Amino acid sequence: MPRHGGFPHFYFCVFCPPSVAATAEDGRFFAAMSIMSIPNPQFEPTLCFPDGEKSCFACCPPIRPSGYEHIQHKNAIQRMLRENTSAYKTRKEGLSPITGFSCWALGYLDKACKLVGCLLHPAQNEGKDLRFSVDYGEKCRRENCPDSKIFLELDVNERKFWLHLAHGLDSFAYSSKRINPLFKMMGWGHPLLSLVARKEDGRFFTKESFFRAYPFFSTRLNPRANAYLLYQLVDKNRVDMLKTESFRERFERFSRRLSGQLKQVSSPMSGAHYTHRLGLDPRFLDFLRLSAGISRIEQKDALRLKDRVDRAIEKF
Repeated sequence: MPRHGGFPHFYFCVFCPPSVAATAEDGRFFAAMSIMSIPNPQFEPTLCFPDGEKSCFACCPPIRPSGYEHIQHKNAIQRMLRENTSAYKTRKEGLSPITGFSCWALGYLDKACKLVGCLLHPAQNEGKDLRFSVDYGEKCRRENCPDSKIFLELDVNERKFWLHLAHGLDSFAYSSKRINPLFKMMGWGHPLLSLVARKEDGRFFTKESFFRAYPFFSTRLNPRANAYLLYQLVDKNRVDMLKTESFRERFERFSRRLSGQLKQVSSPMSGAHYTHRLGLDPRFLDFLRLSAGISRIEQKDALRLKDRVDRAIEKF
């Protein structure tokens, strides 16, 4: 890994909403920043800022290598964050482009050094947005991972239900896709996550107790690739299916068989539309792309495959 100034170049996540416009998400973010760890029943947690004990910094800067896990370099990064925070207090305003893959503006947001985030964010600077200083274009403002968007589609009580799975994690572990189960769970989509949370009706689980109660979610299948199939099979009266290992095993066989069949009946279409841009259910398109490996397809052919998939689901 290249080094600069005695430290590795690391990839970090921005602890901020994608825009400083007056959006609902910005409002939730600023509210979170203002109350920090003060208990408040009105607090609306986000995936980026779930509480006053931890934050997510997995996407800053927005360009980083696939599969990168900053927790593997925790000690060095903690030292870097302390130095960034200290240096920022005496820094003069002005442009200072990011070099390499680390950002000098990522630091600690609290005196206890629990919360990691962007020191240039307007919530840290009396509403003034200083993120232009890193010369990263609009990337810092618009960066917002798909998981955080799904999380915001849940109501507040549903978010709190799922956040219990990350209880006890610090900001480093919480920002790790390998350790934090929420990143994988969000891939199943908010409709299914809502069904499970409502089914439990106020009951909370730890990470360990949840996966014991719902062995289905221990599957190694890609959630995004299979969210369409699963949601078509599970409704509010059939959530209990997810509590049996037999359903998981049956579903896994069904998914693999169906995706294999689609691969056989479809052929590469170099001039066709990109699958994810078609005007169909995004979850179905994710199944075509991520499970069946169909990256390009004409709309009429996608509809034909959808009919085939839906008929297979009915026979499941």
